Amino acid sequence: MFYQVRRIVVKEGYSDQVVENFSNRGGLLATRPGYIGRQILVKKVRRGEEEVMVMVQWESEEDWKNWEKSPEHIAGHKAKPKAEKPEYIVESSHDLYYVKG
Repeated sequence: MFYQVRRIVVKEGYSDQVVENFSNRGGLLATRPGYIGRQILVKKVRRGEEEVMVMVQWESEEDWKNWEKSPEHIAGHKAKPKAEKPEYIVESSHDLYYVKG
């Protein structure tokens, strides 16, 4: 198994907006071969900031790569206007993990 993980640190009070944004993206993803599921976790990091972790579970890295290069995924990104990072995002990262145990 394989996880794609996005970590987003936001100003306090904005985690619900990030959760909503990622929750609304699940339709096409759920139909992809190899897709297992998604979890969205919210952690209060410290006063003034909140952390959102979006973890998408796949059967394999190949399944995830196929989604990343799929016409549906690419079209979804092209449909979004190119905007600057919202001011409430403090930092973000994207990581890939393999399940070994």
